[in-house]
Amino acid sequence: MLDPIPELSFDSKRHLYFYKGEWLAHSVSTVTGVDITPQQRAGFEKYKHGPDGWAIRGQTIHDCLDKHLRGEPQIYDDKWSPWVETLLEDDLFKNVNLMASEYSLCLRNSSHSIGGTLDFLISYADDPTFLILGDLKTVSRKNAVSSRKAATEQLGGYLAMINQHWPKLYVSQCVTVVSGPEKCKVIEQEPDECLEAWRGALTRFDALQPDF
Repeated sequence: MLDPIPELSFDSKRHLYFYKGEWLAHSVSTVTGVDITPQQRAGFEKYKHGPDGWAIRGQTIHDCLDKHLRGEPQIYDDKWSPWVETLLEDDLFKNVNLMASEYSLCLRNSSHSIGGTLDFLISYADDPTFLILGDLKTVSRKNAVSSRKAATEQLGGYLAMINQHWPKLYVSQCVTVVSGPEKCKVIEQEPDECLEAWRGALTRFDALQPDF
């Protein structure tokens, strides 16, 4: 297991990261969401809240995977069973060692002040050197699993942060896990592809920031 990054904390209520005595200005999702249109944002907000909204669904499924990887019991409403059971039965999560789960990271230098939380970093039990960085996405319908795109830029952001704080840690593969009712899909990508996508998103994001 990775030790927490010293002096980094996350305020869940404010959804802000605090590092070495100051609040970080942005999050990975802020950077990767630079291309989202106002109409798309309005759609996200429309279906976010409520007992069946994507916020509670995502929180519940993420929590179940986190506890599963840590070997802890999962407690959740039965209505989420079609998501949870299929997800946890996927071959990706069999015979693995946990390196990090729901792990706070940051990118802090003269140009950027960004925080983020990776979903999981695991290795194969029979090959501890093969590290897999993963991001979990949930969808509301089974037929939406196939069309869900990979979290390429987001994974690249976490990878850049890992490289800053753990330069000797080599990630072998990046994966996006899409969890839907009774269906789960794992999208595999090369780390360099994700890093390149993150750099592109960061460049577009920087271009939109005010020039003080």
